[in-house]
Amino acid sequence: MEIDFEFRKERKMGEIVQDFINLLRLVLRHFFQTILSLSVVPLCVMLALIYYGTTKINLTRSESLTETPEIIVVALLVAVALLMVSLVFFGLAIEYFILLKNSKGTAFGSVDVWRSFRSHFGKYLRFLVVAIVAFCILFVPLVIAMFILMFIPLIGSFAAGILGSFVGVWFFSAFMFYREGYMEAGNAIQQSFSILKKKIIDYSISSYVVSFVFQVLLMMLSLMPTLILGVIAYNTIGFEDTFFDSFFGRFLVAAGATLLILLYIVYYMFSVLVSGIIYETAKEVAYGEDVYDKIKHIGGESAS
Repeated sequence: MEIDFEFRKERKMGEIVQDFINLLRLVLRHFFQTILSLSVVPLCVMLALIYYGTTKINLTRSESLTETPEIIVVALLVAVALLMVSLVFFGLAIEYFILLKNSKGTAFGSVDVWRSFRSHFGKYLRFLVVAIVAFCILFVPLVIAMFILMFIPLIGSFAAGILGSFVGVWFFSAFMFYREGYMEAGNAIQQSFSILKKKIIDYSISSYVVSFVFQVLLMMLSLMPTLILGVIAYNTIGFEDTFFDSFFGRFLVAAGATLLILLYIVYYMFSVLVSGIIYETAKEVAYGEDVYDKIKHIGGESAS
């Protein structure tokens, strides 16, 4: 189905937020159907790992968890699995956005998204290395800047959040410029900053506003499942010391943790849509109206 949405457009701050809402309204159902169908197996793996971890941890004991090396190994496995699942779904959301804007419609499915992600997986790995190195270089000045901003009365926490949002948009745009062939991985972060700084206020605040709204919604969505699981647990076997030793208790803990992971993954995947709109805006500002004509010649023969 074709969607009535203009990706190729220069936007101001209010237009970025409004266009994100418009795009989300158009593709919300298709987005969930496409992406969540790919999430069944990874989330089942996470559920199994979390449940296995709870069988190795006595949740009612007072001893330090670091006293048992096996628990540390299990915790590391869960953390690595969560990181990999998050990266994969972040990549799937990016490929979804690219297919959406290239086709200007929703005539594609989960198979197409997975195929596109798999064919460009090498780019994700290469840029991940570049991003880690760049983040290590920027870590100290970013921490200092956020620490200073936090002490500004009234607006300090918002300013720190806006700075964090800009860093996310910056790295996302750098990858997209690399993913679509405009820049090399090694200099994408530096070159993309030169483009984004022209409208740094608009991009940062727009991303922060959308992220803030989704964080509030995420808290509300997390509260209801937590209450429901709590009521079920209390009305079945109660919150006694034996609760976490039972299969049902451990399963509820694992299911609740997996549900929270799913909600956070969905949140970060939705952030791809607003970051994608910002990227398209920055690309239009940098390359002009003929950007989509130029990209056809990337990697090919020069026009005569």
